[in-house]
Amino acid sequence: MIKKLLLLASITALTACNATAPVAAEKKEAKPYVYIPEEYVSISCVTHGTGYIHSFAIEEPIHSGPVGGRMAGGASCGGIIAAGYALPKTWFPGMKVKVRWNRPIKGVDSWHEKTTNIMRYEKVGNIYVHFFPGDQVRVVAANSNGASPHHPILEDATVPPAEDQ
Repeated sequence: MIKKLLLLASITALTACNATAPVAAEKKEAKPYVYIPEEYVSISCVTHGTGYIHSFAIEEPIHSGPVGGRMAGGASCGGIIAAGYALPKTWFPGMKVKVRWNRPIKGVDSWHEKTTNIMRYEKVGNIYVHFFPGDQVRVVAANSNGASPHHPILEDATVPPAEDQ
């Protein structure tokens, strides 16, 4: 009889330990919404001695979704992709983007990825992704292509400009 009472007391004690207390509702801080005006631009890329870029994509600098900004891009370098890329109308320090590109080596896909800054711009323009040797990437917003002397990185440049904040 004592064994049965002891067993019953043990089961009751263990069951009591297993009970869960109601969890207090988490306080969620309301973060202020900051509106950042954007303009939709096209995307292009320029190679500087890197060889053929099969395809590329660039992440939008404003994180609009739960996982971040969407990736926009497409075909190989050489043309402009009318992608509807959302670019803030005003440049701000720390505008980082993730760039992914495929540079096939001996017929085998070779994907690369790098996070870099968007270079300072005064006026919104199309996005140009510049690929340099050594997996160096620079991203600029400009109203002229790399062949123009008004473009921040000239087409014949062989060394990337310093990556500034």
